Amino acid sequence: MAPRGFIFRGAWAMVRAMTRSSDPDALLPPPGTVSAADRMLRANWLSALERSVSGTPLLWPEFVARQGRSVHIVDVREPGEVVGPLGHIPGVSWVPLERVPSLVERLGPDAKVVLVSRAGERSAPLAKQLEDLGLNFVASMVGGMVAWRYLGFETSRDPAILSRRDVLRSADERATPPGHVLSHAEVEAHIGDPTSVRWMKMAALLLHGRQSCVDGRDETGVVGTPGGDTGEFLLGLSAVEAVSGERLTPLQIQAVLARRLEVLGRFYLHSDVTAANALIGSMREDRRLASTLANLGETMQWRRFFASPPPHVREIVLEHTLVTDHIGCGHLRLMATRPEVYGARPALVFDVLKAFFRARWSGAVDADFTALPGGHEEGAVLEVRLDEEIRPFSSIPLISPLAQGTQTFVSHPDVAASLRRELAHFLSRQGDALRVGPGDAGAIGKVMEELAGSQTAATLGTLAAGLPIYRVTFGQRGAFHVDDVGHVPGVRRAGAHPA
Repeated sequence: MAPRGFIFRGAWAMVRAMTRSSDPDALLPPPGTVSAADRMLRANWLSALERSVSGTPLLWPEFVARQGRSVHIVDVREPGEVVGPLGHIPGVSWVPLERVPSLVERLGPDAKVVLVSRAGERSAPLAKQLEDLGLNFVASMVGGMVAWRYLGFETSRDPAILSRRDVLRSADERATPPGHVLSHAEVEAHIGDPTSVRWMKMAALLLHGRQSCVDGRDETGVVGTPGGDTGEFLLGLSAVEAVSGERLTPLQIQAVLARRLEVLGRFYLHSDVTAANALIGSMREDRRLASTLANLGETMQWRRFFASPPPHVREIVLEHTLVTDHIGCGHLRLMATRPEVYGARPALVFDVLKAFFRARWSGAVDADFTALPGGHEEGAVLEVRLDEEIRPFSSIPLISPLAQGTQTFVSHPDVAASLRRELAHFLSRQGDALRVGPGDAGAIGKVMEELAGSQTAATLGTLAAGLPIYRVTFGQRGAFHVDDVGHVPGVRRAGAHPA
């Protein structure tokens, strides 16, 4: 993994010669032996894990910040440090250094544990020690609290943590039956849980954060918008076509996406297990891929293959990837199949997906492709609002869609609108590639907002019809209130693919 612009020098020196785990598939149990969410968490953990030259398991702060209650974040610093200038991560467990080895027996071999110290100098050797003692999913957070704050994530200096010395948060074993509808009280409990909400500065989100889909199957903390970054990029390109009066070519789209990745960083696209399995089945039937796929069978083998297919078969893989039934994001799938509702050309959707995968396979580390588990069982829609104008220094909540054991759709319309304005200005300044200029930023932004409103209503009306909507409004310093604002109108279409 390449450094992200300003990456702290000491941490980067520690990981500059990383290698992947030699047998990650050994840590993935057969499907059905653990929950789909836990199996996906294990796979995502193994995909994100890096190792130093000495074999220390490491995870980047961006990955750690998105994790919910299923991951134990353990601070191993001294008492004065956890309430000092750097503060501590809200919801963290504070465990003294000498008690860290006891985590193996106290949590069990398959617990997910991230150790945190000031800059990683103490947590790194402890993570290696715990792994040697039998923890399968343990890592040190690269750069520690220095990196956490440097990347724009917020901390707490609440001295109450000192009264919880060596107290571990209980494991999250909550489960609800399919079809459970979340109550007002359950939403309040979820938002009030510091392990379910992380905070990030708006400036940091703009430069190296990501917008995820509104999808409820992503347990990690999200800033949600239909289709994530890919959906927003499609909004922008559709608006450019409307303002310029010309259809964009694949080469134009490829050039603008490359600049978007360079300037604004992380770009999110998701699929799901259902679509991925259909894609794999389709490719296995293609005789042109027979020899290439002959030795692929395990989950992590497939992940490595899709991260970078052999160059000679990439265009064939693209053919299969761009079949409508193989698009695992329901918002994008609906865009591609219902242009009269979404106001976007189907060809534009496919051209953006082509550009994304080609960029990713060419080494674009910011092209972030995520596979989500299982089927949809959302029990509510959370509409996240901020009660003041969003500025670069504003704190933005990243909210886990898994609320009290139930999936939720999570939408951040205020944050999305703010980022949309920046994207409109960015696109208006690509005059050498697009037939627009800086004076068109306002017109592009207006079309984007109009399309965003109708597209969001169409997607939620198809996928979340009848679910309650809770508006969660955040004030200063994390204060919030929850309002019931009705139910999602619309009727689910038979066979609609989940977002």
